[in-house]
Amino acid sequence: MLTLRTFSLTTLGLLTGFVAAAQTTAANAGPTPTTVLSWVVWWLAGVVLLMAIMTGASVTSAAQRRYEEQQAPAEVTQPAAVPAAPVVAAAPQAAPVATREEVAYA
Repeated sequence: MLTLRTFSLTTLGLLTGFVAAAQTTAANAGPTPTTVLSWVVWWLAGVVLLMAIMTGASVTSAAQRRYEEQQAPAEVTQPAAVPAAPVVAAAPQAAPVATREEVAYA
């Protein structure tokens, strides 16, 4: 809501300013040179726009991941209890593991 309100007020302000500027008579009809200040302002506006886009993408991605985690089934997040195996007096011996040399010469 705050973003929509800000966008609407900015658009309305710019539109009003453009309409007012279009109705005034220009003192000189020739083109005005681009100043260093205008280049700086346009560069800063581009940086701010880029940061806004990156922030929006990051927030959207995080919200999407969080939504998917919340929608995951309960069985996946909480494994069922496994019954305990009976205790064996003596564990059987494991087969010996062959080394690389034994496998290569076999």
